[in-house]
Amino acid sequence: MRHVSVPSLVHFRQLTPSWLRREMHLHTDYTDGAPSIAQVIHCAESLQLEEIAFTEHARADSDWFPEFATEVRRHAQATSLRVLVGAEVRITDFDGSLDISPMIREQCDLVLASVHRFPGSNGSPREFREVPRDSFAQIEFDLARALLQHGGADVLAHPGGMSLKHLKTFPSEWFGALMEESHANGVAIEINTSYLRDVAGFLDLLQETNPLVSVGSDAHTLDQMGRCQQIVREHLWPA
Repeated sequence: MRHVSVPSLVHFRQLTPSWLRREMHLHTDYTDGAPSIAQVIHCAESLQLEEIAFTEHARADSDWFPEFATEVRRHAQATSLRVLVGAEVRITDFDGSLDISPMIREQCDLVLASVHRFPGSNGSPREFREVPRDSFAQIEFDLARALLQHGGADVLAHPGGMSLKHLKTFPSEWFGALMEESHANGVAIEINTSYLRDVAGFLDLLQETNPLVSVGSDAHTLDQMGRCQQIVREHLWPA
């Protein structure tokens, strides 16, 4: 059972400048981020955010997660911010399976699912350098689509992110197809400008398909917090 109400997710056409006072993808020194939980909350307060989600990289065997969740909820009691315990977990196969245990899922208010590795023939992750360039984006698309079709998470995090990182591109028609699956199955698409190269084009596709969306800077340092939200504001409501 979730410990707070469900995260605030809206369809893209419902976005407003005030709704963007949310940061739904954050990392701390529990995994690969730099700041502590307390520092993130203090920064969020200074940015006048309303809701944040701590979304640490977790796996099924992450035995530190209960301690992390307890610390987040303890700090949440001392702030007016709405604070969520979350996890970013890997999509492990073409059935949309996730690397998460029932215990961790029980602790979470928000689960982000992301493609961070490609499955190998023996079940272990495949090195990206071993993947042919002409099939790289297709593999990422198939993994992401499987998650959207089978559920199991609240949000598909940084769609196309590995292709954008390693190939510098991801087909716009596949972004659109993922958004259609998102809309049909009620799993939110993340707007994550740390990976996107054509923010305007991505937002135009969201306008067409109108799926549920989540907005996250994928912040690993304090100076990255709120960056995605500012970029989205500048595109949607230019001065």
